[in-house]
Amino acid sequence: MAGLRLIHVGPNMTIKRQQMGPDEGRNQWESPEAKLENQIVLDATNMFDAPGPGTICQADVEALIPDIVKAHQMLKNNEGDICDHGIPMTGWRDLPVKLSESYLSEIMSVAGELTQKIDAYVSLGIGGSYLGIEATFKALTHTCFNQLTREERGGAPEIYFLGQNMDPDFFRDTLDMLRGKRIAVNVISKSGTTTETAVAFRIMRRLMEANWGAETDQLILATTDKNRGALKEMARKRGYRTFVVPDDIGGRFSVLSDVGLVGLAMANIDIREFAAGFRNMREIVWEKDFWRNPALVHAALRHAAWRAGKKIEVVATNAVPLYGVARWMEQLFPESEGHEGHGMWISPSLYSEKLHANGQMIQEGERNIMETFLLLQSHDNPMPIPKAHDNLDGLDFLVDRGMNMNSLNRMVIDGPAYAHHHGGVPNMTIEIPCRNAFNLGQLYYMMETSVAISGYLLGHNPFNQPGVEAYKQAMFALIEKPGYEEAAQDIKQNLKKRERIRI
Repeated sequence: MAGLRLIHVGPNMTIKRQQMGPDEGRNQWESPEAKLENQIVLDATNMFDAPGPGTICQADVEALIPDIVKAHQMLKNNEGDICDHGIPMTGWRDLPVKLSESYLSEIMSVAGELTQKIDAYVSLGIGGSYLGIEATFKALTHTCFNQLTREERGGAPEIYFLGQNMDPDFFRDTLDMLRGKRIAVNVISKSGTTTETAVAFRIMRRLMEANWGAETDQLILATTDKNRGALKEMARKRGYRTFVVPDDIGGRFSVLSDVGLVGLAMANIDIREFAAGFRNMREIVWEKDFWRNPALVHAALRHAAWRAGKKIEVVATNAVPLYGVARWMEQLFPESEGHEGHGMWISPSLYSEKLHANGQMIQEGERNIMETFLLLQSHDNPMPIPKAHDNLDGLDFLVDRGMNMNSLNRMVIDGPAYAHHHGGVPNMTIEIPCRNAFNLGQLYYMMETSVAISGYLLGHNPFNQPGVEAYKQAMFALIEKPGYEEAAQDIKQNLKKRERIRI
């Protein structure tokens, strides 16, 4: 039997886009036409007047406007509780206009040079040094990127991520995918001592040195502190090419810095287009008129919902490539808002898959939920639906009405938005025109601004995360890291006082 031929489905337009690569010839993203075609829209219709407990109305949002306008001005002026170790953590705010074309071209040149030497690129990092990069990579590339030919990837190497967890089986399985390939590694860590990333780097460096000896140093990139830290010191000694983790930009806000740009350039993603999206949304969210500013409205809607008793925000998308963006939001908002008993838990969801898993809870469960939909309006591949000779499934009417999978998939958002609102769940929809780097940049900057405003409204610093240190301290003590002897003793004594209940 012959293998499957792809008949009647047409070429994969995601592959076509990858093969085109970054646009060297023109800066189309500055044109009014491009901005209009790629306008992100926030539809707040279903946030208001949902039946049942915890409903919010437009007046609730209107009442927040004075505080939000004040917070917005404070953010612009670098005022308020925004520092970490004395440094205002708002470098992300003006980064889109500070990045020069020449610097972005330099990063692309480094990526192009390294790409010629390798088959696979491994990004090592966790949290903000991982989620934004992977989310953007998956949003803009083929779902099975590493299984494509190099030509279909647009000349890019295979892309892998390690150092984001401590699962040895996941690590070992990934190594099998790297076997026999020429690889390069980018280790991303401001200090160089983040346990998950540092352990991954130890393993990868030993493997590379066993294979290529002194040549290994030319295959390792270090994205770290500009002047100090363990990784910076190692890079100096070994001659690694280095990139900078900025002092004034927290990890979850860092995807437009070297932290994200290097890996995205390695995947042949147009980082100039990406930066243009950030710049465009920056212009939009500096708008003073509240109802014309999607970031301010977004912050107000979420804050009003939180005050009305909503503790969980389901961030759902109808696009597999955007699921990683929902996971990026899962870090951005809880880590920024989760202080002093505040904040909403983010639950990333892929619809319609999750509608068959937890749709019952959303429709009829406790009314402590709000929803945000990331609606991809136009997929790369519309995918026609064929007529069936017997029509036993009764779906020929879709063809008769001119529907394809793209138009049908929109209903995966519109249907739940209507039903869940009538079930008492307020929801909003963020409409993303299509999959491109410009739109991802716009969305990220909108979300970063929104969560910064949220911090002002909640009355705490949204740019630090002291609670994250608690698990690290406990883990260091439990593995008996030098310097944590006293903490280890305290934990052991506390554990002895607790009765163990093991069934």
